[in-house]
Amino acid sequence: MKTKILAGMVLAMSGTLNAAVVIVAHRGASEVAPENTLAAFRLAWEQGADAIEGDFYLTTDGQIVCIHDADTQRVAGKKLAVKESTLAELRKLDVGAWKDPKWAGTKIPTLDEVLAVVPKGKRIYIEIKGGVAMVPRLLEEIGKSGLASKQVTVISFDAEAI
Repeated sequence: MKTKILAGMVLAMSGTLNAAVVIVAHRGASEVAPENTLAAFRLAWEQGADAIEGDFYLTTDGQIVCIHDADTQRVAGKKLAVKESTLAELRKLDVGAWKDPKWAGTKIPTLDEVLAVVPKGKRIYIEIKGGVAMVPRLLEEIGKSGLASKQVTVISFDAEAI
């Protein structure tokens, strides 16, 4: 039996109520693997997800990293504010062991690493958590990824960022 990877359903509307159901793995296969990690995203693809959703912040050195919270306390056991940390500082943390010892050593991925694991024909929902300052870098990384525009959807609760 597949692990529950469905965190939400997105209806692809075509002007009518005829819709296709898209299975979106919220933070990857986060029920089984540590959320917002390459392991969770790869597992989501293996489990048949049509899309993944990840949360992204800008670091103090201009890198975009995939993590849900504004700090690392919940997933790493050490509190670093993501926007006040460098990528190198964040990469020293283990964000997998909290989920299960088998995930020990898992690191916070960068946006380009996450984009690189999106298969042809699959989609990614990028949730901007880091505000408008990350948008130029975000667009640059998406452009370099080689993904088709229909494979990438950007979402945010920050109207200015959108």
